[in-house]
Amino acid sequence: MIPLKAIKAPLTVAAIALSLAAIDRAEAAEGSIYVAQSVDPATLDPMQNIAAQSLNVFQNVFEQLTRIGTDGSLEPLLAESWDVNDDATVWTFKLNTGSTFHNGEPVTADDIIYTYETIINNPGAPAAGYLKAVDKVEKIDDTTIRFTLNQPYAIFGRQVSLIFIVPKKAYEEMGPEAFSTKPIGSGPFKVEEWVKDDHITLTANEDYWKGAPKVAEVQFIPMPSEPARAAALASGEIDIVPLLPPPLVDSLSSQSGIKIDKVESNRVVFAGYVPDDGPLGNEKIRKAIDYSIDRKAITERLLRGLGNPIGQIAPPVTFGYDPSVEPTPYDPEKAKALLAEAGYDGTPIKYMFPTNRWAFATQSAQAIAGYMQQAGINVEMEPMDYAAYLPMWINNTLEGMYMFSLGISILDADLILGLEYESEKSHGYWFSDELDALAKEQRATADQEKRQAAISKIWQISNEKALFSPIYVEVQAYGVRDCVTAWEPRADERLNFAEAAATCEH
Repeated sequence: MIPLKAIKAPLTVAAIALSLAAIDRAEAAEGSIYVAQSVDPATLDPMQNIAAQSLNVFQNVFEQLTRIGTDGSLEPLLAESWDVNDDATVWTFKLNTGSTFHNGEPVTADDIIYTYETIINNPGAPAAGYLKAVDKVEKIDDTTIRFTLNQPYAIFGRQVSLIFIVPKKAYEEMGPEAFSTKPIGSGPFKVEEWVKDDHITLTANEDYWKGAPKVAEVQFIPMPSEPARAAALASGEIDIVPLLPPPLVDSLSSQSGIKIDKVESNRVVFAGYVPDDGPLGNEKIRKAIDYSIDRKAITERLLRGLGNPIGQIAPPVTFGYDPSVEPTPYDPEKAKALLAEAGYDGTPIKYMFPTNRWAFATQSAQAIAGYMQQAGINVEMEPMDYAAYLPMWINNTLEGMYMFSLGISILDADLILGLEYESEKSHGYWFSDELDALAKEQRATADQEKRQAAISKIWQISNEKALFSPIYVEVQAYGVRDCVTAWEPRADERLNFAEAAATCEH
């Protein structure tokens, strides 16, 4: 940094500020970060793609009205503030006046409305499901937008964090096809180049309205093979490899120049029960299964620390998590006593699970089955490929006991309640008027304390009746080369490089 006393020519305060900002940008934009992902995006149009690996690119190129902070809190982004009425049906967002797109055009209310209406008017758009509650979007003035919803929706402020804003004028002039390969956003990085199935190169947006990134270049490289990604990290070809499984964590952690960064994730692995299938309609048998599982041993020995026992489907980083709802303790004797009280006659329990949904899915399922058998429960294991398993979960056609994993991108338990506990839209199997009323109650108020109370009551009912058996929250491991000097993984698995720093060279 050049000291102020070295500047001899008379300058205005504004000129000095601009000069120093330019120097900061010049000093900051250095190094590169190469990231390996399992797949390449299908398109770079955020209105047509919501795949996880694609969101890692979008997170750095585009922006939303709001964003989820690293601690799970809701933060302003393109919107500097917002208001919501008492029943959470009218949301008014006030835009900041300093944000600009990569082409220099300001971000306005027209761009916000264009993005939302394009998605809403195309029911087949992947992101359309996020906006089903929107009845009307209105421009109040150039920096104010009002959303009127068709139902109370307390998490709408979080829901808009999933919608990336595109520039209306540029999108219409370029057309969807051209925009999908060289998009324009307002984020900290610009798309420099996309060579399909080879790499996406992002370069620092030196005019970024929140301050230029410190990293000059970020490149996303598709590598389907986990061992290939690990080898590329070890050789220095790659600087960050997300979501490492336990064996690769062990092999990479001992190599010089590599660190393993871990973060408790937004994803919970749990067992569910189909009540119509024989013994599982009996609450005592479900509780026996719950007590038979040694969660501590699974997370510490099998997963090698890449998991923490949990007592609810909501992970700690999620709003709605209640620390007083603890994991069910391992008590095989109590499990056996409950089976005796239930009159369990040895009828086998079908146990369905996907083999390739999360790290060590098969091994953890086998461990759970082993604990059940030790308690005296006969188990028929039915492993399935996730591609076949997911439609059965969606259509509620699973049988017996089943395993699943939910990751909540907006870090709010409301999504979990809808998916597993609410009769109108659930992929679960346990419904009641009480659960429905509690789910609707927390959704219909902007009062967070009231929301938490209703959600906590759902967890308590769920555990009292053993509707589910939460097993563990995943801890995600990232292999990172030492040349990445500033960057932290996030619980929601998003890769954000706005504040990263690196000395890596490629």
